[in-house]
Amino acid sequence: MMNTPNPITYFENLSALGITCPHDDAFAPDGNKIYYRYIPKGVVNSDCFLPTPLREDRATPEGFDDCIGRSVSVFDDLDNMLNALFRLPFNKGKKKTIAVLKLSEKDGVLKQTFENPSHHSWWRTKDFVCEGVTLQEIVIS
Repeated sequence: MMNTPNPITYFENLSALGITCPHDDAFAPDGNKIYYRYIPKGVVNSDCFLPTPLREDRATPEGFDDCIGRSVSVFDDLDNMLNALFRLPFNKGKKKTIAVLKLSEKDGVLKQTFENPSHHSWWRTKDFVCEGVTLQEIVIS
């Protein structure tokens, strides 16, 4: 009898989209590379890893689709993330809490998305455990 791998159960209902999601070119993280995510309230819980809502005051990024709309934004370079999110002068000197994630295959799949080469869309699985996330406090310079 052949072993069949357990199907991946994503946190978001991706099958309801009616499109291939995650995208065919998404990849499984290797468990070694570190990814970063801004945690606005400074406390980690499951809600910190929900899809980033679109802002009505900004243009929709090129390449955005409903599948990416169900993903979580993470970055693989801390400086690029800080520059992308906090580059405006009013952020200088403010403390920000950053989640440091070492994602593995059981946590979902990723795809590099948008113009920033360090930005990734992450389709999180229900197996992801946020209790293992490390927090880092950064003062924006």
